[in-house]
Amino acid sequence: MKRALVLSLALAATAATARAQVTVVGGGVEEHPARPGETYSGTLRLRNEGRDAAEAKVYLRDYTFAADGSTRYGAPGSLPRSSARWISFSPSQVRIPAGGEATVGYTVRVPADAGLGGTFWSMLMVEGVAPGSAESTAAPAGARVRVGIQPSIRYGVQIATTLAGPAPRVSFSNAHAYAAARGKVLEFDLANAGEVAYRPELRVELFDEAGHRVGSFSSRRGLLYPGTSLRQRFELGAVPAGTYQALVVADAGGDQVFGAQYRLKL
Repeated sequence: MKRALVLSLALAATAATARAQVTVVGGGVEEHPARPGETYSGTLRLRNEGRDAAEAKVYLRDYTFAADGSTRYGAPGSLPRSSARWISFSPSQVRIPAGGEATVGYTVRVPADAGLGGTFWSMLMVEGVAPGSAESTAAPAGARVRVGIQPSIRYGVQIATTLAGPAPRVSFSNAHAYAAARGKVLEFDLANAGEVAYRPELRVELFDEAGHRVGSFSSRRGLLYPGTSLRQRFELGAVPAGTYQALVVADAGGDQVFGAQYRLKL
């Protein structure tokens, strides 16, 4: 009997999700240059793709990630370069008609501190509110609040503010090569060791022992914040067994290009 009840709740929740689905229109990063003391504003567009009206709540979180695959959404202000205290937004909860859109405005007030430099960021989270739940504002007075496990999809929009500061810094580590199903793979970690966020363009030039180039590989990654890192994999293909030199280049924008060289036994 309990098993049937759980199944019924799951089916009901799935049906509700299919009818009302809130999404964020546009990209997941709002990036702005600024100066100390400056104020700027922006807007998030929320869309309801479902057949019923939907609600969503908006709140702030700090956000960081690492090359080991971990991602953390901390309390606002918990990171050294959090901009959560600079950000205000409205409304914090919004109702969106079926097939319609709504907007959430935000304002960033940069402190008038001449010593500020580099990139500061936090994340605005947009999360659907289940109909009839305790968080819903649509339930009529006296209505019973639904209790149970409700599926929830949330979106994060990064609000990044970059002030003039030191040039970007790149750090390479943990480089190694190994065999995979489709050939050899080169893997390494890339960390932002500086104070300014950048979008690294990565390239690997592979040379054999005679100095002949046997392959060239490239990848463009998303915004890498100060203190964060990523793991990059390049599939080198079915290169013959032997010793190779790999030149790894990270372009951090402008004239900022960094490199490392590795001797690989493949």
